[in-house]
Amino acid sequence: MKTKFLTVICAIILVGLQSCSCKKGAEAVAELSIGGWELEQMHGESIDPGEFAKIPALNFDKAESRISGNSGCNSMSGSYTINEDKITFGPIAQTKMACQGAGEGKFMTLFNSVQKFKLQGDKLNLYDGNGSKVLCFKKK
Repeated sequence: MKTKFLTVICAIILVGLQSCSCKKGAEAVAELSIGGWELEQMHGESIDPGEFAKIPALNFDKAESRISGNSGCNSMSGSYTINEDKITFGPIAQTKMACQGAGEGKFMTLFNSVQKFKLQGDKLNLYDGNGSKVLCFKKK
């Protein structure tokens, strides 16, 4: 009986530790800078690649505190700041190519609403001011 109880307690603790394995601050900045990030979901739903000329992607430059990538058609770049789990972008510069589909506009609206992030393994989740997950990227 005692053994079962201890096993259950250990399992609960392990699950709790794994679910809290978010990286913040300097640790997160270092992890973000390794490789690039490709958009996987918007508002919790898988993206439709047909809505984009190319899949939106981000790259973080730790040394310069700069972000670069594409928004589904146009190139984008700008600065970013991280403080614990808060992230701010801007100003963001973009090229002005004409693009088909509504994906880029949706992406930029959500991207501009981002205020927080969680980095969990190979996933980068971005949240708006209400705490809603608006964008999810996977490590490339």
